Amino acid sequence: MSKLVNLPLRVLEGEPGKPLKIYWQRRWVRVTMILDRWYDVGKWWEGEAVKLFYRLQLEGNRVWEVFFDQEQKSWNLYKIYD
Repeated sequence: MSKLVNLPLRVLEGEPGKPLKIYWQRRWVRVTMILDRWYDVGKWWEGEAVKLFYRLQLEGNRVWEVFFDQEQKSWNLYKIYD
């Protein structure tokens, strides 16, 4: 089961564009594994920017989906899995 969140995030990147740590609830949480990565073109016919999505495993075995909006140059938490 998952919960849509869509909140802005602070992300510490390692290799270009790859998330290493996420700032959440006043502390940095380590990314332990990148489970998947894909691009979403969204509503391209309306000029929506391409987003780079990651499904991440975080410390504590949490699984989140985050995305990087290439036009806005910003990270967002998209979904949290139970």
